[in-house]
Amino acid sequence: MRRRPFEPAEGVSNIELFYDLIFVYGISVLTSLCQDITVGFFDRGTWLTYLFCLLVILQIWFYTTVLMNRYGDRSSSECVGLFVNMFLLYFLANGAQADGSYASTHFNLIWAAILINIAVQWIIKVRVYTNLDRDDMHIMAGSIVTLLAQAVIATVAAFLPTLQSVIVSWVALVFGMTVWVQAPHYRKKTARFSHVAERCSLLTIIAFGEMIVAISTFMTHTTSIWYSVGVFTLVVGLFLIYIFEHDHMLDHHAKTDGMAYMTISSWLIVVIGNLTVAVSYMPRDEIDFLPKSIYLSVCLALYLLTSFLLGRFNKVAYRYSKLYVIGRLAACAAIVIVGLLTRFDPDMCLRCHVLAVYAAFGYEFYLWRRRSKLVAIGRSLGMDCEEMVHLGYDFTTIEGRRSIEQTARDDE
Repeated sequence: MRRRPFEPAEGVSNIELFYDLIFVYGISVLTSLCQDITVGFFDRGTWLTYLFCLLVILQIWFYTTVLMNRYGDRSSSECVGLFVNMFLLYFLANGAQADGSYASTHFNLIWAAILINIAVQWIIKVRVYTNLDRDDMHIMAGSIVTLLAQAVIATVAAFLPTLQSVIVSWVALVFGMTVWVQAPHYRKKTARFSHVAERCSLLTIIAFGEMIVAISTFMTHTTSIWYSVGVFTLVVGLFLIYIFEHDHMLDHHAKTDGMAYMTISSWLIVVIGNLTVAVSYMPRDEIDFLPKSIYLSVCLALYLLTSFLLGRFNKVAYRYSKLYVIGRLAACAAIVIVGLLTRFDPDMCLRCHVLAVYAAFGYEFYLWRRRSKLVAIGRSLGMDCEEMVHLGYDFTTIEGRRSIEQTARDDE
């Protein structure tokens, strides 16, 4: 094996984009677990199965994203490792069963094999690169140990009775999540945040793509055209809230380890997955309306709150103000209240939800336009946002905005 200095690849490679497509299939299969309902509502075991399997798949994505971001070089061994994972993920997704037997021998052994494959990729990096510093070695060693330890726990769970297997499988999942997010070595080096943001946005768009597929059940001649328009409009509004913040407010060159951003984005995928299930329940008369109405309202509120958390990575000029926080919380409260008050009228419930989502988006768009004008004023004064903050200007308060405008008038 030829040793060479590490030279990080720029941007997101086409291989990574191709690799992310397997999650379209994985999310689709898992969403279908909650679709086979003939009466009432899905039970707790089915939802826990869905949640567990989705978290496992997202954790695999998380691991490979960290590897590609920190030490991706687009080598042949790296590409082979991604293709092997893609192949194994087919069997992992198909191993999920709605009867609660997800922690089976089949599922856990495939999961362990994927973890070992990722660990092997880290080992190859250690053996190939010649210019790794002490922090790099700590990061790589910690990643390898964590992956192999989690693979051992998953393998043990594969051969236990059902109840014990479920418990030990959750232990393996929580162990991996906790160690990776809390490991101090990752914080010592900043991530290529533009790469992290692009990978997260792609996975989020994939999740929205699955939602688009799910609402196709509304697009038939037997469904009310107004109901079809309402559902589609709701999905578009949710997408606009995310993508507008990502494109116009997010600092794509933030100096951070990227762990918090990927963790919040992963949880956002979980919320979108549940939203997909909730939306697909609405036109089905055989499912009780009260639980599905509450389910949809809670998922919508969680979506707004989770996407709100991503705002901590916004550019300096677009950090959240009190007005922004009040607007987002008001939208969440309105959605929950609507779900409770209109629980026996699906059409009215949907209209009110659409109105709340677009009111939140319109209000935040208005705030963004005001901030953009302040940014333009700063540029006209020959200062960027960082300089203005350093000089004491505050973009997040009314007094701060007035001081920027007054400075521009004085300069004229």
